Amino acid sequence: MLSEKRASRSALRVALPQREWEDLACLDPLWGILSAPSKQFGKWDMVEFFASGNAEIEKLMMSCALSRGDNGKVLDFGCGVGRLSKALVPYFGQVYGVDISAEMVKLARIYAPEVTFLLNQSDNLELFHDNFFDFIYSNIVLQHQPTGELAKAYMREFARVVKPNGTVVFQMPYKLDLRQAAQPRRRLYGTLRKLGLSANFIYNRLHLDPMRTISLPSKEIEATILAAGARLVGVYEDGFNHHSRTYVVTKP
Repeated sequence: MLSEKRASRSALRVALPQREWEDLACLDPLWGILSAPSKQFGKWDMVEFFASGNAEIEKLMMSCALSRGDNGKVLDFGCGVGRLSKALVPYFGQVYGVDISAEMVKLARIYAPEVTFLLNQSDNLELFHDNFFDFIYSNIVLQHQPTGELAKAYMREFARVVKPNGTVVFQMPYKLDLRQAAQPRRRLYGTLRKLGLSANFIYNRLHLDPMRTISLPSKEIEATILAAGARLVGVYEDGFNHHSRTYVVTKP
């Protein structure tokens, strides 16, 4: 009975973001992944979109002193359509991408067939055994979880599935301004969807979207990492979002 209740809570925690991301995947998948205001409503150029992933990964690999070649197995957590997964291929022998949206995974398999993409609609990474990855990267993903507790659950999973002496890099805002915290447009989107309006009408005619944003104080993240048996080796302001930091973690 207890396990059934836990499974039910787990399903509820991921059901809402799953619906939101399936909507975005059908409405405007590239903007859903990289939400530049000027690129909304299908304005991303495909070449420019994937070039942004190449530039981001090149900068990341330089900061981690990793050159092109087989650096083991890497996970792109929250891979979307494969913008970063594709860019990781020259640096790793095996590249995995996981996402909550079936439609995003379907598109990713088209855009980056050389990557192993997996659908993950649970609040854990039980798809992978302990100490599986040499490197884990997650950018602009944890901030879209429905709760801080779920974001921390994934951080603990990162610590579990990374190898000893491996590296985990993830981004998270440490606070939100008042408008970000209120998210009136997302809330109105959700209300109209519950009333039966189509996602296409709400997004393209009313210009509302379901994208949520949360934050976690750095002290909470540091405590989560430490309790998971990992070690924080670097924190820096990254500019990916207002009041956003990137965390670099390893496991002794």
